[in-house]
Amino acid sequence: MPVIQWTMSVEFFCLIVVIILMLNYYDRRWAASGQSRLYSVCLWLSAATIALNMACVFTIDHFHSFPLWVNLLLNSGYFALVLGMSTVTAYYLLRLILEHVYNSRCRRVLSVVLAALYAFYALLLLLNLRLGFIFYFDRSGVYCRGPLINVGYAVMGVELALLVLCALKNRRSISQPMRRVMQILPPTVVLLVIYQILYPDVLFNGSIIVAADMILLLNFQSRRVELDSLTCVGNRSSFYRDLSLRLGGKQQFQVIVVDIRQFGTVNQHYGQANGDALLYEAARWLDRLHSRGRAFRLGNVEFALLAPYGGMVSAGKLLEKVCDRFRRRWELGTLQIPLDVRFAELIYTDQDWSATDILEFLKYSISLSDQREDHLVRFDVSVYQQMERRRQTLLLMRRAVEEDRFQVWYQPVYHCASGTFCSAEALLRLRDDQGELVPPSLFIPLAEETGLIDRLSWIVLEQVCRLLSSDQVPQFQSVSINFSTQQFMSEEIIERITGCLNRYRLSPGRLKLEITERVLSEDMARMRTMMERLTALGLQFYLDDFGTGYSNLAGVLELPFACVKLDHSLISGYPDDERTSAMVDTMLDLFHAMDCQVVAEGVETSRQARAVTAKGADWIQGYYYARPMPPEELAEFFRRQEEKLEAR
Repeated sequence: MPVIQWTMSVEFFCLIVVIILMLNYYDRRWAASGQSRLYSVCLWLSAATIALNMACVFTIDHFHSFPLWVNLLLNSGYFALVLGMSTVTAYYLLRLILEHVYNSRCRRVLSVVLAALYAFYALLLLLNLRLGFIFYFDRSGVYCRGPLINVGYAVMGVELALLVLCALKNRRSISQPMRRVMQILPPTVVLLVIYQILYPDVLFNGSIIVAADMILLLNFQSRRVELDSLTCVGNRSSFYRDLSLRLGGKQQFQVIVVDIRQFGTVNQHYGQANGDALLYEAARWLDRLHSRGRAFRLGNVEFALLAPYGGMVSAGKLLEKVCDRFRRRWELGTLQIPLDVRFAELIYTDQDWSATDILEFLKYSISLSDQREDHLVRFDVSVYQQMERRRQTLLLMRRAVEEDRFQVWYQPVYHCASGTFCSAEALLRLRDDQGELVPPSLFIPLAEETGLIDRLSWIVLEQVCRLLSSDQVPQFQSVSINFSTQQFMSEEIIERITGCLNRYRLSPGRLKLEITERVLSEDMARMRTMMERLTALGLQFYLDDFGTGYSNLAGVLELPFACVKLDHSLISGYPDDERTSAMVDTMLDLFHAMDCQVVAEGVETSRQARAVTAKGADWIQGYYYARPMPPEELAEFFRRQEEKLEAR
């Protein structure tokens, strides 16, 4: 019979396509989740359905060679299997539709309905063995369609309609790939079913199955792009997408961020392969921790767990589990690997936040974790207020740059040998909109973090050169200014400094450049080159904040520093604390032996001033002698100092 032969060819082609889809999809690492395993079941059912359909066509065509019970059994199995495949696929689609909906009531109800529809159809198939209202074989053994042959299509239509209604109800929480599937799959299936009904002599079921599987596989391929290639959990873009969908559906959730510090040492000590294996194990542990949670890799060594929020008690227990696990060592074979970890937590309960807001909140919380003893920050009102103050400060700084509102204040430095003030350190100051001073400890780190420090440093240079060239403070011999890493990374640093000095007709010796060891550590080779070039032009360098924890005497000895400034943390215990005194005395002797002058910073009492002077400090800078002041007060300060000298 030619029609059956043609149908067999189409079905055989569809079976080949399904096998190709299965080979393309199969991957042990990717097929780890419940949903991916469910799609794998859909593919296997598709292949089995098409193969069984081909067997049925063959036995129907050769009915004389097979007993009647074989045809009845094969065709009943086919009808049961094709609707079973449809029901499993519908359940798989249901899970994808409700993937970002934590309320499981809708899924439970529809799952029961799908099961009930299939049970109803299975009952019809059992009754069909006696009544033949779906299909039957006449007395001669020829296959005949019954009056209810299309009931299976009706059940599929009901399943499809339920999925569409569910998608419409939860449209705010459906991902874009899933929306495309729901836009393409239903009309495609409906058109193919209509074609099958209009042309009942052509078996088109395999084509319907293949079309559905291909549409679903395209969705899976797009989802793989959102998975991290090393850990097989979601990446940063999928985390942002999941947040947006949870927010869109008003889903309450908890986010826990795990930030691993100094992971380079793990790779160095245990090897790159073990480092990668550790990241994989940590990600998979997080992903399996909560039955409805999902893990993401936000950065190289930063992970997040997104889970439904079930109240403060359950949220606290989940956070405790994460913190406890990551604070313990990780076992890789015989290795016991410790990690240096920071944590942040955020709970969403219908606040007016966007996904971008949440990412910003988490990033800021992690940045604060170093300041906490347990290295954990739980985002709350106080953290938000602190972050908002930071944001307002940044806006203020940007406006101040544009409106030229930054001021340079000067803290006079006492010269011990002459007993006079002839230099000062330039310090940047900023007032808010109410005229109150913004603490430098707040806006300076923020400027360094956001890159504004570059513009601010050049503002300081310009104002200092302008003051030195004026007659406002004639007693000034030199002013020191602080330079950051960004200045020394600029190719224009020498041109800009010399240009500013030439513009105000100043000799290079009147300008001192202060840098910290943290700046040196960024790129020691480049810093050495730039310092040597600038020193050759007549500028001098001061090593600032010596003793704050970055100290590297070997590096200091190699660089052309004219002066070292002992940090106030060393001077605060001097001369009462024996260990501090021994350290300060040693530093003074050492740097003098290196032909470096020494500035004692943070001197606040007469006892400290007398002690460091007696020990041989060259300069003293601190509140005992003078606080930072604006230029107009600075001129008055020097005038009073001259009067005191004349009175002597």
